[in-house]
Amino acid sequence: TLTKSDFWDLSNQLRNTALGEPQARQLFGIIYDAFRDCECYGHSNRCSYIDYLNIVTCVSCKHNTRGQNCQHCRLGYFRNASAELDDENVCIECNCNQMGSVHDRCNGTGYCQCKDGAAGAKCDDCLPGYYWKQGCYSNVCDEEMLLCQNGGTCNQNQKCICPPEFKGVLCQQSRCEAGKDCSAAPPLHLSTAALLLCTLLANLLNTLTPH
Repeated sequence: TLTKSDFWDLSNQLRNTALGEPQARQLFGIIYDAFRDCECYGHSNRCSYIDYLNIVTCVSCKHNTRGQNCQHCRLGYFRNASAELDDENVCIECNCNQMGSVHDRCNGTGYCQCKDGAAGAKCDDCLPGYYWKQGCYSNVCDEEMLLCQNGGTCNQNQKCICPPEFKGVLCQQSRCEAGKDCSAAPPLHLSTAALLLCTLLANLLNTLTPH
């Protein structure tokens, strides 16, 4: 196993060797594959030297980690506060609700960024004044401020169920035309088909009745 001192010696040799030469390729392979005492907290066993930055960085971090030393969590995961950095379960998935959250990422404590009206750590609940239906939507009606009028009833904060003679979001409009009395029963209107059927039945009865 190479020591860090050996690693830097090899890196300096690589910088002084023309790229493309067999020796340079061999040195690069040694640096990339054999330098195993880099600090990756057990989430990787390989490191690479980035010449223009003059840093050593871990390669192919596992367990949903990322960063120069695999010390950060991937996007969509957050740090498990009860786990050490070398724990395989150091990063926990955010599990943001797709309908209620802006994206699948969360902050360092696991709280997702919620859309308007959504609430909760995972954005799977609604604020007061909103109802859930594949996401949070403003109440159409309620029992406090948005009261259904004229005898209407609020159905799950989503719509007012109005009496037959009223309409509108809050049952605030009369179905009667202005200036007309709607208290009387509406006149019976027969369709053309019904009138035709009545005529045919009358003719049939006339033919069957003895004269």
